[in-house]
Amino acid sequence: MVVVDASAIKAAAAATSATYRSFADATRSVLDMLERHLPDAVLYLAHLDRGQFIHRIVDARNGGGIGLRSNFAVPLGDAFCSHMAEDRAPRLCDDIDKQPVYSRLAMQQRMAASSYLGVPLELSDGTRVGSLGALSREYCAFEPADEQLFTMLARVLASELERESNERDLRRFNDMLRDQARGMGAIGRVARALAGADDARTAVCEAACEVAGAPVAFLLEPSGREFVSTAMAGVEIAPVTIQPRSDQPAGPGRAFTSKETYFIADARTHPALAAPLVEATGARSAVFEPVLRDGQVAGVLIVVWQVPLEALPDAPAGVLRLLAAQAAVAIEHAALRERMESLALTDPLTGLVTRRVWDEELPRELARARRGDSPLAVAGVDLDHMSAFNMLRGEREGDRLIKETASRWRSELREVDLLARLEGTEFGVLLPGCGLGEAVEVLDRVRAATPRGQTASAGVARWDGEEPAELLVARCQDALAAAKESGRNVTIAAD
Repeated sequence: MVVVDASAIKAAAAATSATYRSFADATRSVLDMLERHLPDAVLYLAHLDRGQFIHRIVDARNGGGIGLRSNFAVPLGDAFCSHMAEDRAPRLCDDIDKQPVYSRLAMQQRMAASSYLGVPLELSDGTRVGSLGALSREYCAFEPADEQLFTMLARVLASELERESNERDLRRFNDMLRDQARGMGAIGRVARALAGADDARTAVCEAACEVAGAPVAFLLEPSGREFVSTAMAGVEIAPVTIQPRSDQPAGPGRAFTSKETYFIADARTHPALAAPLVEATGARSAVFEPVLRDGQVAGVLIVVWQVPLEALPDAPAGVLRLLAAQAAVAIEHAALRERMESLALTDPLTGLVTRRVWDEELPRELARARRGDSPLAVAGVDLDHMSAFNMLRGEREGDRLIKETASRWRSELREVDLLARLEGTEFGVLLPGCGLGEAVEVLDRVRAATPRGQTASAGVARWDGEEPAELLVARCQDALAAAKESGRNVTIAAD
């Protein structure tokens, strides 16, 4: 029989006033102290998991002989501590074989103990979440003084557990508030972009990076059977193209067909992300967030992490869905702007006529040439290496270059000539009364006027007097493509 002396009470008092780094530190200190005072007993701290109905050992001392060790678990109903904590059996039992509740337990059949002592870890709301216990193969191994000591130490552990839990909950709450504030701030910036005149799709990608803590994001939209990036953030590369296949079991095809979030833990070998894209972005994990519009897929928001993640974090998941909804609005606004621009007569950047005027004027010029039996040449001119220029100087400088170029080129043409901005950096030129040779000279002069040391390529075709406008333009486009393929900064005449 072990008698708890004054030194044990003194040690318990010290434990009560001590400061611990963590609950685990407090547990080790308490069990170490109990081991010094009860060297022959098996000592342990257990977690009473009522949700999973499991009694699990958190830490133990001297339990190797009976198999009692950390993480050892038994059903809650088979454990001494469950019955003790529910006040259905005594906390101090000198002869387990004479206590019907304890003697029939599966834990007793395994341990073959003679004495048991246990006290619950009780939180401030009365919830009993664990137990501080001792077992011995000696009869009458524990006394009431031991129970008092265990009770004092159990209060120390319960207090430390509650403090640590409260601190953890507070950190989680603060993290949640911070994530929500960051998410709402990002959504607010996208909302302001949507309310403005600029394209908000890039703002959506930037917001997705911010809320997800990821360096790269893309917005892709359907283009025929492919999905092509229309905006990106965190990386400057050529437009991304993905071709989802019907036989592809995972990846963007699944994201589009199921209309659900699709997370990729390891993006390095996943079929959803091609190797060049993985290499360019350093992707390790990614998420595909479908952008839905009227119940149909209008695009997909792809967020890329450069560190591996096991699962999509809960905090940004909801915000990404909100951003996807904003992306749908941004896509709709972009489509409306493109529609309005196609209906406009004058290009707002250059002041030149638009494709709409070009498409209306070309048949009229063909009719005039037919009536007057006069030549007519059509040309397509495109600035060279504009993607590189925008990447190095920025899109705003790129717009200024396009505006200056339009002004310089227009000054090289006659009043009767028509210069139109067709799309992006591509321009169309109508040259009434010009033969093919003269038209090539005009286009060379126009290209030479390109400002800022930049160059341009041109393709020119002479109307044969019979062909429809569509075929004439197609020959002109083929010549322009040939000029680009030959090395650029040249005028090529169509056959």
